[in-house]
Amino acid sequence: MNLRKTYLAAAVGAALLAGGTAVQAQSVNPGQTGVQIQLYGQVNRAMMHADDGSNSKWFFVDGQPSSTRFGIFGQADVMPGLRAGARIETEIRSNRSNEVNFQTPATGAQGFTERWMDLFFQGSWGQVNLGQGSGAADGAVEVNLHGVGIALSNPMSDFGGGIPFVTGAGVSTGVTVDTAHSNLDFESRYDRAMYTTPVFGGFRGQIGVGQLTIGEAKEASIWYSGKLAGEFQAAFGWADVNTGPEHRVTIGGSAAWLHTSGFNVAASWGERELGGTAATNRDATHTSAAVGYKWGQHALALKYEVTEDLAFASSEVTGIGLGYVWTPIRWAEVYAGYIVFQPDGGALSGTEDIKVGVIGSRIRF
Repeated sequence: MNLRKTYLAAAVGAALLAGGTAVQAQSVNPGQTGVQIQLYGQVNRAMMHADDGSNSKWFFVDGQPSSTRFGIFGQADVMPGLRAGARIETEIRSNRSNEVNFQTPATGAQGFTERWMDLFFQGSWGQVNLGQGSGAADGAVEVNLHGVGIALSNPMSDFGGGIPFVTGAGVSTGVTVDTAHSNLDFESRYDRAMYTTPVFGGFRGQIGVGQLTIGEAKEASIWYSGKLAGEFQAAFGWADVNTGPEHRVTIGGSAAWLHTSGFNVAASWGERELGGTAATNRDATHTSAAVGYKWGQHALALKYEVTEDLAFASSEVTGIGLGYVWTPIRWAEVYAGYIVFQPDGGALSGTEDIKVGVIGSRIRF
């Protein structure tokens, strides 16, 4: 047992020195398949400037589109045709880009947050996951091939989401950007059991059940990836969360096409039944479209998205953004973006636009 621990410790140490390259930890028992162990992580830091029409300020933030994090991943063959593995991943975010505002310009590091604590079994029949991880429909409204997601996330309120809208007189409404603007992307990560099918003709399906803090969740999705004068990807998902007396149902999907020339387009749509009382029982919707161009180490995209009826009935927040990403090497990116959030309708009528500019970098290992 001590000798096996020594092998594992040596593999982890070697992985750290190798900068995340997968390292084989060979079992001491003859004939057993070796264990692959990989340490990985990233740091994403940015300078963000926000202007709400009354105040303006620079913030120094952790980029919420892809937060600072690290993890460990291990896998091995159990027997011919059956593979097993596990993943533990955590994040630590100092001054989240979607939380800081003029009243609280520094939220500080909020400790370690669980992202993944998951195991899986994989074979020709597909894959089963059990534990904390992405739900079966997570990301189904976020398919894109423009390469600027680190600067123009879906939704774009990952930057500036904590800034409240203010009136022309500078009075805060108390309604922040991300309260009224969301891509309605299903249920993200939680404790669940999930099955993923093998790929058939470019299609694969996912289905899962799990437990959120607000209730039990069921999710399903279908994904496609293929060639069409370049690359074409699409997804569609469904989620139902039993919140007690109500069921919160979300549906939506997205598609993206990248031409061989580098020209690309993407679109997404989502709808959520908010439920609740007669005053809050309505459907919120989100739509987005993007057009971009990729050449060499560079990617540029223009994006438009609108969320309706999320914060209030008849409310609307439109986001228009321009983003650029330079990737001189696979593990390093420099990005910049400029986004305008335009509120309208309901309690947001007469409030000012919020303008957000960002420049930052993500280093992965």
